Amino acid sequence: MKDDTITPDEENLRSPKISTPGTSRSVTLDTNKPVLRNRQRQRSQSQPPTINYQSTRQIEQNKPFTNLILIILVILILFIASYVFIFYGPNILAYNKPEPIPTLLDIDIIDAPAILLIGKTGAGKSTLGNLLLKTSEYENPTFPVSDSFSSFTKKSGFATIKIDNKTYNVIDTPGIFDTDNPNEVTLEEIARTIRKCSYGIKAILFVIEAKRFTIEQKEMVNKIKLFLGDEALRYMITVFSFCDKKQTENLDNFKKSSWNKEFKDFINSMGNRWAISPNSDIFPPDNRVHQQRLRELWNHIISIDGVYTNELLKKARKKQEENARIAKEAEEKRKRKYDESRRREGEINALAKYEMWRAEDEKQAKERQKKEIKEIVGSLLKKIEALEKRVDELSGGCFELETQVKLESGRIIKMSELQTGDRVLSNVRNDIDEYSEVYLIAHIGKLEHEEKFAKVNFTRPDGSKGQLRLTTTHYVFDENLSIIFAKDLRPGETKILVSDDNNKLVSVFVDDVTIELHDEYISFYTRAGSVIANGVLCSCYDQCPPSQMLMDLVFLPVRLWTYIIPSTHREERLHPYVQFFETVYLLFINFMGKGKRLIGN
Repeated sequence: MKDDTITPDEENLRSPKISTPGTSRSVTLDTNKPVLRNRQRQRSQSQPPTINYQSTRQIEQNKPFTNLILIILVILILFIASYVFIFYGPNILAYNKPEPIPTLLDIDIIDAPAILLIGKTGAGKSTLGNLLLKTSEYENPTFPVSDSFSSFTKKSGFATIKIDNKTYNVIDTPGIFDTDNPNEVTLEEIARTIRKCSYGIKAILFVIEAKRFTIEQKEMVNKIKLFLGDEALRYMITVFSFCDKKQTENLDNFKKSSWNKEFKDFINSMGNRWAISPNSDIFPPDNRVHQQRLRELWNHIISIDGVYTNELLKKARKKQEENARIAKEAEEKRKRKYDESRRREGEINALAKYEMWRAEDEKQAKERQKKEIKEIVGSLLKKIEALEKRVDELSGGCFELETQVKLESGRIIKMSELQTGDRVLSNVRNDIDEYSEVYLIAHIGKLEHEEKFAKVNFTRPDGSKGQLRLTTTHYVFDENLSIIFAKDLRPGETKILVSDDNNKLVSVFVDDVTIELHDEYISFYTRAGSVIANGVLCSCYDQCPPSQMLMDLVFLPVRLWTYIIPSTHREERLHPYVQFFETVYLLFINFMGKGKRLIGN
């Protein structure tokens, strides 16, 4: 066996020493060092790895405890999963599952009393509605507001509001009362508004501009009375819009500077309830004056006792409740059919059938709504026809009761003092006054409604001012002795005949014609068919063909009859003969009008 022992000499040969001059230290050159490393590596690789038997024994001891924890966690997870599935499983499974959509009911019908905003187009109704609801008209307003002269509101809008924990339905209406002759579209919109008011009306806010009281505003009140009834005025509050800074701040000054007697009477007729809609550009919402003006309006609304309703509103509510019941029953029936179909045919087929059934039910619901609106329109038309009939019965050649006439005795009296048989000045010919007998007083006194009157202003030959009030469709003689409706007189263009102090009829220009409303007048006839009223030559005829001679022939039978038996009729009720003739004439006019429309279409 070879001895691998290395002798000192060999060690010295393998590692020669180099001496450094001047020192006793020597450095050994390790020439065999790589070999040593290889041998050491071989020895280390042949040695077995060292094992920590103490750590292994600890792990083996902890293994049952670890397994127990894992088992407990698995059981806990399974328990939670079972609980969630049992109690929330159906909802989770159905989360992404398409469900049938119920039929949409009447979303524009709210079972709460209404606060109704009315007024002419551009009066500021929508602005007031936004103020009440505290929404800006510039940023997402509840009721859109137009910044032009045309109205933005085309259909009635609505929104709910709470006052003293009571819910109300604020309704913004378009200018549905602007027109004298409401067409089918207007009547349908009025009908929709009535549907929204079917649970009663808490307050009617009549919005008008802060100007003088006009004939249009007064006429609108009459239309409200027509469609909602006379009692509706007890629930009306006048709200002034477009007030300036001074008017808004000082209410007493506003009343003194802007209200005339007619306007004061109008406000008093509504229980003296009025308020101002503050201009947000002048008084922002956080301004004290702004808040005070709105608080005054709220106080007026709250002070009104109960809610207003009538037969039309009650009927609309009953119809809506019936339609809602039908829609609910149809929905329940549809849901049962859907559940049965899903069990038999699966979800996809059942859902397709459900949508088909729903579309059919909604179609029927819309038809019921249309029928309801049509019924309301029919009721409104009956009201209009009844009013027209009353107007026809009370129409005639009408003057204001204060109008003056001259008797043959020379005495000047008011027309309210006239008696059958009086002889009044009826014409002037060849400088001679002509007097004619009053043979019939067709109507005298107060009406159930207000009638339009033309107030004709003129200047007499002596320079003094004259005035005449008569119904707009009453005839006046012009300078050519032709008859013309009072409403058609043109200031500065039309000349009328006026008597002077020299027993002559002189032609003078009409200075001005304005329209007023009055509920008292007189209708009478002279044998000459004419009368000089307040100095103006007028016809006795009204609302008839434009022929004085024809009308004289029409009234010839009654003229002859009164020679034999003088008339004693002096009542508010129109004389039967006059009523019969005017009814026939108006029927003829309506028939001709419908004929023209049919031809035009």
